[in-house]
Amino acid sequence: MMDVPQESSSREKETLKRHIAARKAYESGKQDLSEEKEMLRKNSDDPASMVLLGVILINGGPEEKSEAVRLFEEAGKLGNSSGYRNLGYCYAVGLGVEKDKAKGAEIYALSADMGNGGAMCNLGVMYSFGNGVEQDDEKAFQCYLASAEKGYQRGMTNLGEYYLWGRGTLKDVAQAEKWFHNSGSARADYRLAEIYLDEPDWKDPEIGNAYLERACEKKYSRAMVRYGETIEAADREKAISLYNEAASKGNKDAISKLESMGLPVPESMFGRKKKSD
Repeated sequence: MMDVPQESSSREKETLKRHIAARKAYESGKQDLSEEKEMLRKNSDDPASMVLLGVILINGGPEEKSEAVRLFEEAGKLGNSSGYRNLGYCYAVGLGVEKDKAKGAEIYALSADMGNGGAMCNLGVMYSFGNGVEQDDEKAFQCYLASAEKGYQRGMTNLGEYYLWGRGTLKDVAQAEKWFHNSGSARADYRLAEIYLDEPDWKDPEIGNAYLERACEKKYSRAMVRYGETIEAADREKAISLYNEAASKGNKDAISKLESMGLPVPESMFGRKKKSD
């Protein structure tokens, strides 16, 4: 996941106009951004425009990918945290450069030191799984905490999970609930459902099922499976509809449910083979 800079700090009127026009075109989903590329290349001294141009170029051919990596690095050196975050991502996944998770983690740390909440979360994930760094739950927790305090949604959700599971810190369901509420993501809603359905001192099936429904509305496949199981006896048709939608997203539990019911399994939108294949 890459940062797309929303604003330029340039004081040059024409630079700002070009940046805003290019960003709007990119965000609108415009297919041919050739004109916008040239506009942004004119903003050669503007770090935010460098990053935006890099985001556009990174999906191009090898030469454009290489140019994007160079732009991210240059913007980072000029103090743009998004430049370093995007550069870290390139190294972490091998996009435009040879894959090097350790270098990706180092560059994420540079961005995080500049106050980038997304990079703090990225670094936390690397500590969580031991990608490019030694696995360390306590460091991951600290990264997620810093990210969450910056208002980064995924950081809030990950922090809530660490509190819920007692991973890298003492278990604290109240703190978990707080951060899941603050996040508001589909995954956070699913975790709130788990709190109200599974945690002994918090059980309230009515609230738990309401969060499951909300996560389903946000198309979170794990919620679809669990809510389907909850309502299957009372509303089999709706449960099957939920299993089908989750299966189309590649959810293995949903696929298993449909197969156990003797029902056909839809093709996954992500191109995964059906379990029955």
